[in-house]
Amino acid sequence: MKGIILTNYTENPQLEFSAERKNPELKPNQVLIKNAYGSINPSDLMFLRGLYGIKKKLPVVPGFEGSGTVEEVGSEIKHLKKGDRVACVSSSGDGTWGEFMATEEENCIPLLDSVSLEAGASIFVNPMTAWAMVNRAIKSGHTGIVQTAGASALGKMVVRICKEKNIPLISIVRRDDQVAALHEIGAEHVVNSSSAKFDREFMVLAKKQNTTYLLDAVAGEVAGKALTLMPAKSTLLSYGALSEKEIPIHAGIMIFQDKKVEGFWLTYWIQEIGIEAFHKEAREVQKHLDTTFHTVVNKIFPIEQGSEAVDYYSKNMSLGKVLIGG
Repeated sequence: MKGIILTNYTENPQLEFSAERKNPELKPNQVLIKNAYGSINPSDLMFLRGLYGIKKKLPVVPGFEGSGTVEEVGSEIKHLKKGDRVACVSSSGDGTWGEFMATEEENCIPLLDSVSLEAGASIFVNPMTAWAMVNRAIKSGHTGIVQTAGASALGKMVVRICKEKNIPLISIVRRDDQVAALHEIGAEHVVNSSSAKFDREFMVLAKKQNTTYLLDAVAGEVAGKALTLMPAKSTLLSYGALSEKEIPIHAGIMIFQDKKVEGFWLTYWIQEIGIEAFHKEAREVQKHLDTTFHTVVNKIFPIEQGSEAVDYYSKNMSLGKVLIGG
C-alpha cells in the first residue's frame, strides 16, 4: 500500500512516501479500514518528535485520526460490517496517513448517512473531546467552566456547547484579536493572559461566575496560574500540553483550598463508558457537525505529499484542518 513512513523520532522528523508498504495484518478484534482521509492534529506533531504519551514501533505510518470504509472484519467484531463508513483512530500499528489501517472496533464511529467522509475525518480529536469534557464537568457537579486555548478549534466548540447549555464559561487566550474572534461567535467572558491586568481581571471574574472546572490544553505557567486564581475546590482537567512545559502548582492550594489536577485522554473515556454508550454519544455529536462542532478544512493533500502537508499544517495551524488523502 501507499503510505507516509516515519523512521525515527527526532526534533526535526523526516517523513518519506512509500508505495511498497506492506498491508496491515488483521487481528480477531480488529477491522481493516480503507482510509479516505487522515487528519493532522497537534498530537501528531508531538508524536513525530517522540514527545507524545505513546510511541509506536518504527518504521510506522503516523496519523491518529481519520475516516474510511470497513474492508474486512475480524472474527470477534460485533458492531461493524464490511462497507460501513466510519470515523476512526489508530491503535498500535500503522495510522491514517496510509491507504489501509487495522484498528480495534472501539476506535471506530459509524457515520450517519448525512456525514461525509471528509467531515468524518475530524470527529474524534476535537468534537468528541469537547463534548466529553463539558459533560464530565456537569456530572462532577461544577456549574462554571474555564478553558485555556480558547481560540482553538476545540475551544470554539466548547464556547458553543456552553452557550447552548447556559453554562458560565471563561475563555483564556493570548492575543487581543483572539478575544475579538471569540466575542464574534457569542463568547461572553474572554480574557487575555498576556495582559498586565490578567491576574486581577481573571480572579474577580472566576469568583463572580463560580467557574471551578478548568479545561487545559496548554500546561505551563498559564495553567498553574489559572488554577491558583480560581475559587476553592476547583479542578484542572489536563488534555494537552501545547506549551510543552510542566504545570507549576504549589502544594498549599491542594491542601488548603482542596484543588485537584486530573488528566483526560479520550481513549480512557471510551473504555469507561463502553462502546454502545460511546456510539450513542457520537451519533448525537454528528447531528451538530454543521453547527456546534463545525470544523473548517483548510487544505487537502494527497498521500504522496504527506511531508508537505505536515510542514504546511505546522505553519498554519490556526487556519483550519489539514487532511491527507482523498
